[in-house]
Amino acid sequence: MPPLPADDTVAACQEKRCPGRPPVLEEGERRDLILQAACRVLHDHGYHSASMDKLAHVSGMSKKTIYQMFPSKHDLFRNLIRERLFEGKYIPPAGCFATAEDELVAILLSIASNVLQPDRMCLVRAIVGEIRDSREIRKIMDSIEISGHSNQVEAWLLRQQAAGHYAIDDVVDLGRGLFGMTIGKMILGELFHCREPATPAATEANIRRWVRIFLRGLAAETECAARRAVAIPA
Repeated sequence: MPPLPADDTVAACQEKRCPGRPPVLEEGERRDLILQAACRVLHDHGYHSASMDKLAHVSGMSKKTIYQMFPSKHDLFRNLIRERLFEGKYIPPAGCFATAEDELVAILLSIASNVLQPDRMCLVRAIVGEIRDSREIRKIMDSIEISGHSNQVEAWLLRQQAAGHYAIDDVVDLGRGLFGMTIGKMILGELFHCREPATPAATEANIRRWVRIFLRGLAAETECAARRAVAIPA
């Protein structure tokens, strides 16, 4: 496996801390270094052997500091997985989108740009290696929704449902299906190194293609639902 990009940041921090008085780090900086170290330790040692001692050594932080921010190992790794993989923040650009398609494509591109980063994919590989044997990792994954605590795909579907644009019977299932059609297959390609990384233009074109297929299917389902409603006698 290639080394995590985060190693350089952690190492640089440790180098700064060695001579003389250690620098004063902001709480956010300390937290980020601990999460980077957790990613490295999970990748190198697995969840069972990811002790707080190893985390302290790799991060350059004391165990006391780690426990102040994360009360348990489970809490630390749950925060790592949730924040690094599932909570990329989507910020819509100023102005309105020309179409619902454009907005959905923008949301999915935002998720893809987060989860397909090299350090994120290293974390995904570490999780895949642990998921069969680690009950704790399975519990963490079960507690986190597929696209994040603030699930922008599901939020988009809920807006369409509320506006009556589409007949949507199961927001969660449709959101996961769309994620698999677009980003999920790119993640699989990265995991198995079965294709060259796509250019941003190719990624957008691929996502847009599947979004159009998805929306055509939603439109057809909506039309069928409308016909059924008319056919039912009052």
